[in-house]
Amino acid sequence: MKKIVLLHFTFLAISCGSNHNSNNLKSINKASFKIESICPKNGECKFEILENKSLDIETDGIGKTYYKLNESISHDVYRYNYSDIIKDTSLQDAGYREEIIFEVEKNRKEFLFINQELQATKMVFGVFCYCKGKAGYYEVNEGSLKRIKNELSIIIPAIVDNQKTKEIQIKLQ
Repeated sequence: MKKIVLLHFTFLAISCGSNHNSNNLKSINKASFKIESICPKNGECKFEILENKSLDIETDGIGKTYYKLNESISHDVYRYNYSDIIKDTSLQDAGYREEIIFEVEKNRKEFLFINQELQATKMVFGVFCYCKGKAGYYEVNEGSLKRIKNELSIIIPAIVDNQKTKEIQIKLQ
């Protein structure tokens, strides 16, 4: 009886193994990069390129802006995040995060968008915190977005009070 139970549990353990094959993994960021701008104190900065994605900028029923990611063979989405490092994880609403997200056509390896031209990239700035009237996404209509060779530069004005990210320099490989 013990052998049958042991055999049953062995078979069960083997059959519950992951069938996760590394060939099925898709990298969302095949390009390597280095954030060269200084990340604000007490924070963490991240950057990623979401390949084969595009943005839809929408407005909800109360007039708040948000975005959706869609599959696309012609665009990539670039996303930069700044997040405060929270030491006391017991505080539920202590977090603060900013995000800049935009899309660019895949075949554009060099570009320059200034002020109103930024909307051709659907650029939005998001801020997430427990701060009434401040949290949410904002369309970016001022500033610049430039890529020359492997240098990406993002400059946006102050959109909200105490904004942490305004100038970002990234070296793409």
